[in-house]
Amino acid sequence: MRRLVAVTLLVLSFAVVARAQFDSGQISGFVRDSSQAIIAGATVVATNEGNGEQHRTTTNSDGYYVFPNLVVGKYTITTEASGFKRVIQKGVELSAAARISVDIEMEVGAVSESVEVTASTSHIQSESAQVGRTVDSRQIQNLTLNGRNPIFLALLKPGVISGSAIGSFAPDSVTNGDFNINGARSDEYVVMVDGAIATRTRSSGSMLGAQNVDTVQEVQILTADYSAEYGRSSAGQIRFVTKSGTRSFHGDAIENFRNSVLDANTWTRNHSSNLAQAKAPPAFRFNQYGYDVGGPIFIPKRFNADRKKLFFFWAEEWIIPHQQCCETPLSGRDSKGSESTRNTTFTCPFSTSTRFTSARMISRLVIQSVDSKLPFTLEVKSSSRPAINRSWVCNAA
Repeated sequence: MRRLVAVTLLVLSFAVVARAQFDSGQISGFVRDSSQAIIAGATVVATNEGNGEQHRTTTNSDGYYVFPNLVVGKYTITTEASGFKRVIQKGVELSAAARISVDIEMEVGAVSESVEVTASTSHIQSESAQVGRTVDSRQIQNLTLNGRNPIFLALLKPGVISGSAIGSFAPDSVTNGDFNINGARSDEYVVMVDGAIATRTRSSGSMLGAQNVDTVQEVQILTADYSAEYGRSSAGQIRFVTKSGTRSFHGDAIENFRNSVLDANTWTRNHSSNLAQAKAPPAFRFNQYGYDVGGPIFIPKRFNADRKKLFFFWAEEWIIPHQQCCETPLSGRDSKGSESTRNTTFTCPFSTSTRFTSARMISRLVIQSVDSKLPFTLEVKSSSRPAINRSWVCNAA
């Protein structure tokens, strides 16, 4: 037991340093009164609406405030100053690498009074000239992704092209998309996950692992004029920002199911002299299922009772395709009535058709503390294809 505790503490000590890798953004602005005169010394508090983490600052002599390193999410900006009503601005959405301006206008009155403002869906990014697009969690959820591989969401940004379409079926592929960004070569951009490099340096065109779309909070595509801290590439950046736990419990369960029983047969097979092939499409069954759950780690009345210090997020996904990997040539008659072969001959390991089954599991665990005394983020991710789940089934159809 003591050894387990020692190992846990050692891992957490390294995780404190790892927090700095996570993508962050900036919120800044000016605080003025109704006559547009600056208000110096006003207290401004940025509160993360997901986990309750607070950041506090005051305006300088020019009425300017800035929060330079905030994690991605929605924030409530609360502003107080002597002789003015408190201003509460909710729903300020911050994306990775964004530098948004949120100006505050205060009204004369008592601090006990408050003015509540709902933020607009978009803010002017006056602090940066970078060109890019952010695909947020709502868009990711509403868009239909064939195979649920989020790398292809980069194609939503103008200037990003590829030989593959956004609907490409590559559920467990570790491809980096093979994109050309603004005409550059496909090896001149980098893919990053939570600020860490995910492009394999020894294998051009691939990532360190496939991404589970249910763990992605947003995908950001930067194509020009991004700051020097996002270097390493001349063409652009594709950045994944993943989810973390919040003060409330949330969870999802998914099943993506495909079966050849629901498919129509192809024209080629319909005209085959092989009755088994003419009767049904090639055998294919695909199951992609998983779950995700996140929330606070607490013990009522004993530890983290207010649910503001420690959180977790856990997600797993399994991909299991069963398909016919080869088949005998399909013979039939062409438009002139002569015999012809309708497809290419594949080499089969058996004398009959063969079906192949494989499985891949993608899992991710995040434990995050926003306690000012011990802030850390611990993330563990794995993408594996166990050999035990591979099987070959001889099938005569």
